[in-house]
Amino acid sequence: MSSHFTFSQATAAWHRFATVPWWRWQCRVSGLYYRRVTLPVSFWVACGCPPEFQPQLPWWQPFVFSYLRLTGWLRAHRPERPV
Repeated sequence: MSSHFTFSQATAAWHRFATVPWWRWQCRVSGLYYRRVTLPVSFWVACGCPPEFQPQLPWWQPFVFSYLRLTGWLRAHRPERPV
C-alpha cells in the first residue's frame, strides 16, 4: 500500500472541501434573491405595474445583485428586440 496522495485523491478532496460548500452558498444566495426580489417584481410587472402595489425591495438588493453579477450567476438584462 502506497502512502502517497494521488492526483485523483487530491482533486476529490478539493472538490469535497472547496467547491461543494461554495456551490451551496451560491445556490442559497441565488434562491434568496429570486424569492425576495425577482419573483415579486415579476408578479408586479405581470399585473401591469400598478404604482400603489410597487414591491418594496430589501436593503441588501443592490449588494446581492452586484455579487451575483460578479460571480456570473446573474446574467445582464438585455431587452428583447421586436420581431
